Amino acid sequence: MTLLRHFLFAFVTALFAGVSASAQTAPQISGAIVADLGKLRELTEAKSYPPALALIDRLLGTVRPESYDRALLSQIKAQILLTDGRYTEAIAPLEDALRLAERNPAFLPDATTLESLFLLAQLHQQAASENKDLATQRAALARASEYLRRWQTRAPAPTPEGQRFAASLLYQRATLDPDRIDEALLDEAQRAAREGLVLQLQPPADLYVLLLASHQQRGENAEAAELLELLLQKTPDNLGYWQQLVSSYLALAASAKYEREADAHNLRALLSLERAQARGLLDSPKEHFNRVALLLNLRQLDPAIALLEKGLVDGTLENTRRNWELLANAYQQAAREPEAVSALQRAVAALPADGQLEFTLAQLFYAAGRIADARRHLERAVEKGSLATPGQAHLFLAYTAYELQDHAAAARHARDAAAFDDVKKEDLARLTQAISEAASAPAPATKP
Repeated sequence: MTLLRHFLFAFVTALFAGVSASAQTAPQISGAIVADLGKLRELTEAKSYPPALALIDRLLGTVRPESYDRALLSQIKAQILLTDGRYTEAIAPLEDALRLAERNPAFLPDATTLESLFLLAQLHQQAASENKDLATQRAALARASEYLRRWQTRAPAPTPEGQRFAASLLYQRATLDPDRIDEALLDEAQRAAREGLVLQLQPPADLYVLLLASHQQRGENAEAAELLELLLQKTPDNLGYWQQLVSSYLALAASAKYEREADAHNLRALLSLERAQARGLLDSPKEHFNRVALLLNLRQLDPAIALLEKGLVDGTLENTRRNWELLANAYQQAAREPEAVSALQRAVAALPADGQLEFTLAQLFYAAGRIADARRHLERAVEKGSLATPGQAHLFLAYTAYELQDHAAAARHARDAAAFDDVKKEDLARLTQAISEAASAPAPATKP
């Protein structure tokens, strides 16, 4: 409502200046209200608005319906209400004054009439914003658009302020019902914003923001990213713009049809994250994890490993099972198995109550042929608990005991596994039979 505030003082000053000069110019104020206008001015200058409004209402009851007196009093009433912050109440008297002025062009200067049209457009938009009923909002915005159209018709040339308001109003109308976006109005909003951009050497950022919102509304991520890059040149420390830029590139990568195209967008997302972090922004553990994830998506294992190692030490990444397992997995993808094992051993030390990490470490040891080590960590896993598949852990433990020929322990762990739903009956039956057969087989004869 900045422009409204600009009008308040200017209108009141101009109106009372007009009152002082009215004796020499047409139209004439009637003698019946001249004396009261002096009192009205005193009340207004003293900010005694309630008695001033009461005086105006009394005078309005005495003047002719189509008179200059009514136009002037209605205009002053509107300005007092605006000055007092009663914007919606100001609409009716301002519309009354405008109606009389358009029927009698001499009643108000052309500039005041033009400003009244623009002001009424703003007031109806404000009224729409203050109402929650969709139908009422739509009607108010339609009236705002009609006043704006009349203002544009009469204005000598497009103005930056006018284009900004037009674009904003059109966008508001287009997106009033989020479930039913008006694409035609959205097109008009974009055109109005683009026309506003060429009216100034340094266009205001809000025109770019409105264009950005309209592209985001349509899921046009490439256009949105381009505008965000431009906005960040103007305000490089705007956290919201950096977040939206990264999101735009990630959305483009997710919708890409080919790996090369996805890589290009993921790389832009990664570089945007790094640029933001260089400014101290997007510096939370979540964003640092996203940076690691992007490096892994781009198959950049060594930089990803370096960030994971650093982050788990200095706290820029959370000390969680997910991050430790991601580090171990990255080492595995890089064919650095001993370092994968070391990472999980450090994870177990960092999160001593987490049985799932013990289970994952056991899997690595088993894959490396270190059956006894696998069994030891499986025993710790089932003891600590918090396992995603506890039955599978017991079954795996039974299998390692079987391979190490500890048949009694293998049978015991197999019975424990049977208590869990995540174990397939056929797997358990095969292992149980193998353990039974091995346990009952005669010991091999020793050579003399």
